[in-house]
Amino acid sequence: MTIIVRPATHADLPQVREIFEHYVLNTVVSFLVQRPPPDYIQGRFQDITSRNLPYLVAVDDGGQVLGYSYVSAFRGYMLGYGHTVELSLFCHPQHRNKGVGSQLLQQLLQTLRTTKHVTKEVGHEDHPVEFEVKKLLAIMAVDETAPNQGLALRDWYLKWGFEEVGRLKGVGWKQGRSIDTIYLELQLQ
Repeated sequence: MTIIVRPATHADLPQVREIFEHYVLNTVVSFLVQRPPPDYIQGRFQDITSRNLPYLVAVDDGGQVLGYSYVSAFRGYMLGYGHTVELSLFCHPQHRNKGVGSQLLQQLLQTLRTTKHVTKEVGHEDHPVEFEVKKLLAIMAVDETAPNQGLALRDWYLKWGFEEVGRLKGVGWKQGRSIDTIYLELQLQ
């Protein structure tokens, strides 16, 4: 099977929503608890692309979305964080551990090295500012019930050069239990 990584289009968003909904309803990967509303993915897509940030999909020969990845502004309402973005990456549950995530991350990192993040500070929306992206964050939930406490994903990020820089204990609540989050960062420039 050939995997093509390309910028997402509006036509991809229904499949992206199905993938995301799986993770919301069946895992602790997202702290959304209820089924995302129909316009949730559309709104995220609009915000991300309006900031000139990448939103990518991995598709097979037939156009099925096998996974997707994007970066969003980290505390995007303050210019002081303009150089920092947060990573989101999801693979279709039937296509995990098949290299889809690696191809998405590789293309995303390549794209970020030339991306100019357009951001606006709250109250000054009529004065957008461009920033080079210098820092990429991956913020992940720790699933204590998964094998190896769900740390295989953390270890995957470490192989890509991310560094674990913090852990927030019990800040999330899902599936009737308290969930920790780990912060990882990658210096791009």
